[in-house]
Parts: sequence; C-alpha cells; structure tokens
Amino acid sequence: MGLFGRPTAGRRHIDGLDVLRTLAIVGVTLFHMFPDGLPGGYLGVSLFFVLTGFLLAYTSKRSWLEHRFRVKTYYFKRIKRIYPSLIIVLLTTIGVYNFVLPKVVSAIRPEFLSVLLGYNNWWQIAQNADYFTRLTNASPFTHLWFMGIEMQYYLIWPLLFAVYAFLDILAGRRAGLAVMAVLALGSAAVMPLMYQPDMDVTRLYYGTDTRIYALLFGAVLGLWWVDRPQKQLSRLGSALGYIGWPLLVGVTIAAYFTLDGQNPVVYQGGMLLMTVLFCLLLLLTADDRLLIGTILESPAFKWLGWLGKRSFGIYLWQYPVIYLFAKMGWIQLPYYAVLEFAAIIVLTLWSDALANVITTRRLPAINGRHVVATCSFLLAFTLPGLAFMGFGSHAVVVSAEQKVSDTGELQAKLAANKAEEQQANEAAAQAQPTGTEAVQADNVDLSGVACIGDSVMLGSSGDLRQVLPGCYIDAEVSRYVGGGLDAAKELDAQGRLGKNVVIALGTNGPIAGYEKYEVQTRALLEYLGPDRHIFWVNVYCPELSWQQTNNDYLANMVKEHPNVTIVDWYSLISQHTDWLSGDGIHPNDEGTAAYAKLVHDTMVKTLTAENTSASAE
Repeated sequence: MGLFGRPTAGRRHIDGLDVLRTLAIVGVTLFHMFPDGLPGGYLGVSLFFVLTGFLLAYTSKRSWLEHRFRVKTYYFKRIKRIYPSLIIVLLTTIGVYNFVLPKVVSAIRPEFLSVLLGYNNWWQIAQNADYFTRLTNASPFTHLWFMGIEMQYYLIWPLLFAVYAFLDILAGRRAGLAVMAVLALGSAAVMPLMYQPDMDVTRLYYGTDTRIYALLFGAVLGLWWVDRPQKQLSRLGSALGYIGWPLLVGVTIAAYFTLDGQNPVVYQGGMLLMTVLFCLLLLLTADDRLLIGTILESPAFKWLGWLGKRSFGIYLWQYPVIYLFAKMGWIQLPYYAVLEFAAIIVLTLWSDALANVITTRRLPAINGRHVVATCSFLLAFTLPGLAFMGFGSHAVVVSAEQKVSDTGELQAKLAANKAEEQQANEAAAQAQPTGTEAVQADNVDLSGVACIGDSVMLGSSGDLRQVLPGCYIDAEVSRYVGGGLDAAKELDAQGRLGKNVVIALGTNGPIAGYEKYEVQTRALLEYLGPDRHIFWVNVYCPELSWQQTNNDYLANMVKEHPNVTIVDWYSLISQHTDWLSGDGIHPNDEGTAAYAKLVHDTMVKTLTAENTSASAE
C-alpha cells in the first residue's frame, strides 16, 4: 500500500483512513503555502509515514497468509502506483519551467535522477551541507525528499518482512512482532541522540535513519492488526475511544499551529511523541468495534476523504505550483492562495486521470460509460501536457551537472574580506579621530560606526569602509540573528560599539513567528539600548520563505523602537537584480557599491533630520 493509498485488490477495506490522509495532506499543503501561519503542518508527513507502514505491513501479511505474497508482484505494484504520476509531474514541471524560469532547471538532471531513483533526501542533505549550494539550489522539487524515504522503505520492506515471517514460523508471531518492535524503538532513538543545540536540523529532518521509525511503528501495528485478539470492548473502552478520537485530532491540529520545525523539542522527542499519537489515532479509526471508521465513510462525512483519496497527486503538485507563484511574484495577487490551491487540484485531477489511463489502458469512465466532459478535460490538458513533457525530457538530457553561477568567486571574495576584517578594524582603531576631529559628512558625525552582519554585509565590507571611514565591521558567513548579540558584546568589550550601529541580519533564517529568534532579536535591541541609533538593513532572498515575514517584522520593529531605522535594501535591489551574483542574494561588485551607498545615504538622511529637529527645538 502506498503512502497516499490506492486500494489493493483483494484486501478488506479499512474504513476512515482516507480522512486521516486528508488530515495529513491538509497539514502539509498549508504548511508549504503558509509556513508561518501553520508552522507545524510538516507533521502531516509523519502521519503519512505511519499510514504507509501500517498498510504495507497489513496487506503484505494478509497476502502471505493467503499464500499470495510474491516479491516480483510486490515491486511491480509499487512501480505501477508511483512512477506514472511521478514522471508526469516531474517532466511537465520541468517543461513549464524551461519556458518561464529556465535558470531554475538549467542543471536539473542530478535532482531529477535523485527523485526518480529514490535517493532525493540524501541528495538534498548533500546540497544543504554547504551554505552556498543551499542558497543556489532552491527547487520546485524540494518536497520530494519525502518520496526518497518512501521509496527506500519500499525497497527494503520485503527483506524486513522476510525476517518477520521467518521468526513467525520459527518461534511464533510474538517473536517476529517483538523483533520488529525493538527495531522500531531503536530507530526512534536516532534523532534525539543525534540532535545537538543550534545544529542545522536538515540532516535530522531529511535522513532515512532519523525518520524511518514512523514507518516501522506503522508496520508493527499493521502486522499485529491482521490477527489481533478479537475481544468485545467494554463500555469504558468504547467511551474512551469515542472521546479519544476527537481529542487526538484536536491535539494534531493544535500541533500544526504551534510546533514549528526550529523548536529543539521537535527533535528531542516531540516528533516521536506526535508519531505515537498518530498511531493511536490510526488504531481508533481502524477499530471496527467502534463506529468511528463507519461514520467517516458515511455519506454525511465521506467528503472529508475526497482530498485523502487524491493526496498523492496533491502532494506531488503542490510545491511546483507554490514555488512558481512565489518566483513569478503572483503571491501579490488578491486571493493568490485560492488560485494556488485550485491549480493544485486541477493538475491533480488531470495527472491522476492520465496515470489511470496509462496503467489500466482504459479511458475514464463512470458507471461503465465514458463521460464526454471527463474525456474532453483529459484531452484538453494532455495535449499541452505531452508537449511540456517533451520539452522537460529534452531539458533533462541537455542539463548541466551544476548551475552556472559565480559561487566560487563569491566564496573567494568573502574569504578575502573576512581575512581583511580584523586588520582593517585594528587600523580603524589606531586612526580613529576623536572630538572635533571626528569624521563628518554633511554635518553628520559618522565616526566609529559599528557594523554587525552576515555574508551580505561581509561581501560589501570594502565598500562600506570607503563610505564610512573608520567603521568597525564584524560580519560572518551564515550568521543567524542570534549571533548578533555575541558580536555586539564583543565589540563593546573592545570599546568599538559607538553611538551608531548598522545591523544586517535576517537573510539566513526566520525571525518572525519563531520565539527563539524573536527573543534573540529583542535581546540584541535591549543590549544596544535606546540611546544608540540602529540602522537595520532588511533582506532580499526571494527563494527563501522568510523574506517577507522578516521584512515585515523589521518594519514593525520601528514602531516599538524609535531609535531603529530600516535601510531598505529590499526595495533597491529588487529593482536592480543585475547587481546580484549568481545565487540571487549576494551583491556583485556593482551591488556592493550600491549597498554601501544606501547604508551611508540612509544614515546621513536620518541623522541630518534628527539634528535639524533638535536645532529647531
């Protein structure tokens, strides 16, 4: 049984599972569409894993007991269910992007192969291991790390099942179940043991070894479920079941809204706890001694399972659509989310219908009769779809192995700037004028400016020193907002934290909506105090989800902290993207000059206005 579940011939239907798939796909989809509004929606993936493990084990054991389990048949069914839809989505998406955003798919072949061959999660881990490749490899297929884990599990399941079956025959089903349970519990310990404070959690989130436990938990339940003891539920047991199911659903929805993926609790046992909750939810739904599953299958509630039945296609299509809307700037349109969701649903209906035609070699039919409207819809989408798939296939064949960019040159430049940083700061300290000899610009004192930032500032450090002579710069590659406080304290200890401070943080991670980072930001502002003037450079990183939320947060910061002025880098550079290097984030030589000039001009304008206002008083 696949992740998004299509019925397996000859097995007893388990009522209500489509509704659980709906609960999972809604969480994941809304998380991708509104990562700040539903920061815990990614937990739907764990629910999918549990369902996959359960149904795969359940159908395998039933087939084995009926002497119908064949490894060849098993693999053929997996291929038949996954690859038609997957290939349709991959090639169509690449074909469309080849026309509207060719740079995105200019080196798509390595990623395409990683998805097709089932190791995309490890490919993405390798990409994210390096800061620069992480910035340059944003992709419409980022969400397919999940398919990598699924496909790897499908590959090894016959071996795991063979071990279980051998122990079942040799020592009884309890022995086989016990070994599977030990394996599941052991794998569940990997993530908490590997977690380290402030680590990049990409490895934990994408790793097969850190996520497979949810599949194994589901497998243990599925193996046990086939021949579980059939005992009548007591009144208390029934009451607890009927109370527990909505309670567990409520907890799941609450977690979707609150348990963000940057919270250490997630990796220290929070995700494991939610997985156990999903197992309980599955058991209550599947238990035919309760009426929960039957109620969910009734006409009054069956509409809840409509999305669940189509969850595979919805999952495949959602990120290509969401990514395209973001890259094309369509998220500025009114009701853009409705348009996104509508596009995802329509494309899902099309790809599901086409995949069904491919696998069954029959045209769509309802009650055995061809429906003109359905066939017309299929034809209307398939003709251009086939054309785009053809272009997509060509794009894969001619693809470069790596995106063409100036990453190497950028890295060298940042390394050189970092090497010069300490020497330049020491020189500034020795030459720093004081009193009446202070550096003046349009009657504004710009002496001793302290600059704290990330790699965007580091790349512009040489130009900043030209426009702010004697400034102190502490900039680091990949610095999060949390690193700003330590840098400020260090500059203060060296006597280099003057009355004007330039901050450029927020490119490398979210601020708004994440308590940890908001606390760190407030701590930095509190440390700098209300008597210093803070010039905070906002961010430009269009391929990263936190660009708008961070800039909105910084804009609102000014309302609470009148000593903060926003240096509007976003508005300037978004109109001059030719000033950016190949990663679309760091400024090139022309851009660094513009960056420095903007900082200088903003400071002069703000401080001049303050001086004028003070003189008038």
